[in-house]
Amino acid sequence: MTVFSEPRETVARRVGARDGSRGPARALLLALLGTLFVTMMGLRGSAGTGIPNSDDLVRLVEVRDLLAGQSWFDLTQYRLGLDGGTLMHWSRLVDAPIAAIVAVATWITGDAAFGEAAAKILWPATTVFVALMALMTACARTGNTAHRLPVAVIGAVAIWTIGVFAPGALDHHNIQVSLSLWLLALLLPGSRPVASYAAAGLVAVAMLAIGMEVLPYVATAGAVVSLGYVAGSVTPVQARAFGATVAVSAAGIFLATVAPRNWAASACDAYSSFHLVTGMTGGLGLAAVTFLPRGPALRAAGIAVLVAGFLAVVALFFPHCLDNPLASLDPRLKTFWLEGVVETRSLADLWASDPFAIFGLYGMAVCAFVLSLVAMAAGRPLPRGQAVVFAAFLAMGIAVTAWQQRGFTFAAAFAVLPLGFWIGRMRAAMPAKRSAGDTLRLAGAWLVSINLVWWIGGAQAAQLFSAAPTLQEQAATASARDYCYTPDLYAPLAAEPDGVVLGATDIGASILLYTHHRAIAGPYHRNMAGNLFLIDTMLAAPETARAMLHDKGVTIVADCVNAADGKDFIRAAPHGFQASLRSGQIPDWLEPVKSTLGEPLVLYRVRR
Repeated sequence: MTVFSEPRETVARRVGARDGSRGPARALLLALLGTLFVTMMGLRGSAGTGIPNSDDLVRLVEVRDLLAGQSWFDLTQYRLGLDGGTLMHWSRLVDAPIAAIVAVATWITGDAAFGEAAAKILWPATTVFVALMALMTACARTGNTAHRLPVAVIGAVAIWTIGVFAPGALDHHNIQVSLSLWLLALLLPGSRPVASYAAAGLVAVAMLAIGMEVLPYVATAGAVVSLGYVAGSVTPVQARAFGATVAVSAAGIFLATVAPRNWAASACDAYSSFHLVTGMTGGLGLAAVTFLPRGPALRAAGIAVLVAGFLAVVALFFPHCLDNPLASLDPRLKTFWLEGVVETRSLADLWASDPFAIFGLYGMAVCAFVLSLVAMAAGRPLPRGQAVVFAAFLAMGIAVTAWQQRGFTFAAAFAVLPLGFWIGRMRAAMPAKRSAGDTLRLAGAWLVSINLVWWIGGAQAAQLFSAAPTLQEQAATASARDYCYTPDLYAPLAAEPDGVVLGATDIGASILLYTHHRAIAGPYHRNMAGNLFLIDTMLAAPETARAMLHDKGVTIVADCVNAADGKDFIRAAPHGFQASLRSGQIPDWLEPVKSTLGEPLVLYRVRR
């Protein structure tokens, strides 16, 4: 009974010490349980509804090509686009672990289909575990091991609801979210700061090598380190470790992923000399600045010179990378493709077309951001040092989401730690016998911290005030078969001799995965020529379209009846080729594949 007569702070320290001694085991257990929860919930909800992500399908195609012997350095998808294929901007850093899972599972069972099925479950589960271990590491580094349970619960639910960790998710978005959580965890004020900052530099470069959509968060990390160094909250050794590791990692990953013949080439959307030069310039520059004498004014001047020099290098050697990547997109592609991509909607678009989705996309992150701002001003309920880092990452995540809604996956992930720490501290501050007010406050904190609650709230508001459900609900309940995403629809196409298929942009990935044909169109900005050919052909008069198809060697026309772009083509050209396919007035130079008539995907052979 003696322990209960001691001050609450003393008891808390003793409990925390005992908890810390079993910390790694408990952290591992929570991460494993969270992974099991997300995986099982994903498997439960994957029964024939929802529209698959084309990137997941093409990633598996890339993995097959790699296992079949395509060069590590060759990222060309030879069966996508016009003759010669399309050079993709993806990274082998993601292909490799998925290919390893497929290869090992295939070797054990002798069944390649089982190997791919295993990868569809094990790879997303692995990224979930990586994300949850980042959260557990953040708890340990910041002395918040007592708050691991609320962090794990909030984190597991958030990871489940943001949708990029579901079984079958083979694209790079899940590992990018996981790595971004590691970046955040390693930059928080806490234990082993020098080693953590060095590891953060490696994580930042790896994120860029996998995909450039994380550039805003890597830039945020650089700003946190640089401004922290100026303010004195980041020591010179910590900043030097971060900068030096960025430079070394930039060079190492460049050598590991870029073929020597391409060393001089630069690409803004794929790892190239642009990333090597800027990574080494920024990293070595930051390391050099840390040798300046103490004093915020001198340090600020040094960082200002570094930023100016960095921008000068980019402007001088890579000016094309300062342009808006979508500015040069052909207007036809914007009209018939980009405007229909849900994940690129801005906040203004969302407000006009699907306002009730704002709850789920922004609610959790905005709450965490407000909490962080309050803590920055008042020093509670979170320490100011932590709150500054949280606020920086959340501000960037919310800003990116306002530009393109797909940023919400990162914003929601960044919200987990501040909300989990808040609930943990609130619980610890309450007496053993809570009043009704205490219980209500705690329950309210839990409600605003659970991402699922925000999505349910938005859905309920849509039912009350709108005639239609949110677009996310519609997509989640749509029939995959009706929109040409199930393998059985492609069996007749796979039975046709090797050829070239013209079909809707959205079915290009399925054509690549389920058949041996080349697909002219696919939802990738690097396949501009193929996608423009689809648009021009479908808008052209039937006889003009015939000449165009012959010129490009097209052997099969695949018409997905419910494809969104097909409806757009008909509205734009009521007498065009696409309209003729839907009107029943099929040109005599097309031969319908009879087994597909009446199916969501109708095939036509092009007669010579």
